[in-house]
Amino acid sequence: MKDVMRNILQQAGMSNSSDKPEVIQCEYCGKDKEQIQIEHPFKKVMHWVHCACTCETDRIQDFRREQESKAKLVRINRSLKLSSAMDEIKHMTFENYKIRPGTESAQQEVNDAVANFEDRGRLGVFIFGETGNGKSHLTAAGGNALIAKGYAVIFIAEKDLLSRLLATKNFNNKESFHEIMDACLSADLLIWDDFMSSQKLSLDEKDWIFQIINGRERANKPIWFTSNITPKEFASEEIPYKLDDKGRTWWRIIGNSNCLQNRATNHRKAFATARMLGVTVEEYEKGMK
Repeated sequence: MKDVMRNILQQAGMSNSSDKPEVIQCEYCGKDKEQIQIEHPFKKVMHWVHCACTCETDRIQDFRREQESKAKLVRINRSLKLSSAMDEIKHMTFENYKIRPGTESAQQEVNDAVANFEDRGRLGVFIFGETGNGKSHLTAAGGNALIAKGYAVIFIAEKDLLSRLLATKNFNNKESFHEIMDACLSADLLIWDDFMSSQKLSLDEKDWIFQIINGRERANKPIWFTSNITPKEFASEEIPYKLDDKGRTWWRIIGNSNCLQNRATNHRKAFATARMLGVTVEEYEKGMK
């Protein structure tokens, strides 16, 4: 038993006597290791121990950081794999986002959500307004800014999300339900584009939506929603019950989001009309006022 204890103490860098042990060198830098006295773990006697060299602790910390970085990269790549239309949205940035009348408050909110991402916790964004007025570009730009900072972000359109979850019921489907749901719950940010664009939701779809929203609330992780619902629909008493018969999903969304209207007009419509009239978009929109 004494031999066993002696080996344990030696492996822990502790002398089995109160005498100061011989100096040992670090295997990496060759410098003498510092020695200090600590109390024996089983009896009230002070014993000498060799401290880890700073280069040893630095190597351990570097290894941990490397492993954390690799794990984060796996999460980011998994999230990007789930995202809709990545080739299109990866080019959407704040630099090429066109600020138009009515977009100011939405842009300020997304900028704040990026700058204070950690501090905001599960506080997300709910931007609603006319189709084609830049909601998707704005949230994608914010998502890309966070990806550049090392966060795992999923950008997915509602119809794509629901169709992919439904497809998991097929035996030969490449994606499993668990993989999709786990990615939606574990990503640092979920950008839910075209929220409530589905005209009629099945019971399964309502349950999937609740699982994601409730799961991210519990995990203290945000969702950024874009939606084409009107201000009248947003304020109506009926809308909470479109997602479930008790309104629990809707009120979780509203309670965890800063909600605002993007008041800009349909840029696609303005561009097409301006081209037809032979004027610039700015000239066309100015004439509409």
